[in-house]
Amino acid sequence: MPQTRNTVTLHGTPLRIWSALVDRDQRRAWGPLIELDATDRLGKTESSFFVNGWSRPIRTPASVDRLDKPRCFAWSCGLRFVFELEERFELSGDDGGTLMTHSVAVKGALGYLFASFMLGRLRLLVIEADERFATYLRWRVGRSAPGNASAAWTRRGKRKAR
Repeated sequence: MPQTRNTVTLHGTPLRIWSALVDRDQRRAWGPLIELDATDRLGKTESSFFVNGWSRPIRTPASVDRLDKPRCFAWSCGLRFVFELEERFELSGDDGGTLMTHSVAVKGALGYLFASFMLGRLRLLVIEADERFATYLRWRVGRSAPGNASAAWTRRGKRKAR
């Protein structure tokens, strides 16, 4: 099956990375390639994606195929044996950092037929999504640090009062 794969090292524990991959609100914040309606349980769901120039998203049936917390999250959408897209995130690591392998595979007759045209563009989209995800995780760390905002505000207030 034709596929593209990208591996990145992310700062944070696998559990923290996992929650950003699976939680619907967090997924929406970093903008994955395709949005899923339900990512927290195995089985059927719906997916949506945008095509340049179209005002409405395309909705298709999807399926969460693997939900192995905090190691692997995989889902697929499309028409079986015709054209199917499978996206997989595999996590490994410890408290020092997480190695994330993100892969997208195309299956089916049309997938094999158009693989040479699609894989180059798909690779760029996977790398772009991984960069957005890493940026989102860095932003979350800065926002979730306890007391950072209030401490900075207090220091600014004290400076002005002098």
